[in-house]
Amino acid sequence: MVKVLDIRKLEYFYYSQNSINTFIKCPLKFRLKYLENLSWKREGSIEENYYENIKQGLDFHLICERYFAGIPLGKLNDDLVKKVNSLKDTFKIDKRNRYLVEYEVKMTKEAVRLQAKYDLIIVTPDKKIEIWDWKTENRKLSIDEMKKRVQTLVYMYVLAENVENIFGFECKQEDITMNFWQPQYENNIITIEYSKNAHIENEKYLSKIIRNINSYDFYSANTKLYSSHCKFCEFNYLCNNQKIYGQ
Repeated sequence: MVKVLDIRKLEYFYYSQNSINTFIKCPLKFRLKYLENLSWKREGSIEENYYENIKQGLDFHLICERYFAGIPLGKLNDDLVKKVNSLKDTFKIDKRNRYLVEYEVKMTKEAVRLQAKYDLIIVTPDKKIEIWDWKTENRKLSIDEMKKRVQTLVYMYVLAENVENIFGFECKQEDITMNFWQPQYENNIITIEYSKNAHIENEKYLSKIIRNINSYDFYSANTKLYSSHCKFCEFNYLCNNQKIYGQ
């Protein structure tokens, strides 16, 4: 067996919402992606659309970063023009607010090492904190779905733990919200409220899942338990000699 670097033991490795979500869906995929550092490009016409959608999402994130930083947006294609118009209509710049764009936070608390990169954080004059995340997929999202996402748990927990270090003031968990916005559905803003109880439960959940990952034996796992995810996974060809099916 080829020896791999066990990143779980490295002090500079922090769990992200992506790595935690990968482990939940399939420990084998976590092993391939994070322990063995493998990547596998999707192929076929359906997958070309997949990568094109990713590119469009990255382009929009860059435009948002420039908009909130007051930097010229540059040349826009027709799709981006529509989204930018929606952005400007939805988010009027208020000079009283503080805007942190593409802002990364890392934290360590006992066994928990977490990182979160926020599309946008808005701090209002009355010390309310809004986390904003841009979603560019075509499928319309629901609040029930977003409440359950690992991203929501990680982003709200990490920020609540570090408010005083970042902003220099104390903040109740109830003064933090997580907001998801899809520019193609301009008026569909999903807002999730936070609370002290939610924060306690998030800490319990994240601590448990991270301890589980840290002690997990990735080379003795029963991968059949996670086979329902295989047909959508980029490693399907590597693991099962089968191509990916379009969702």
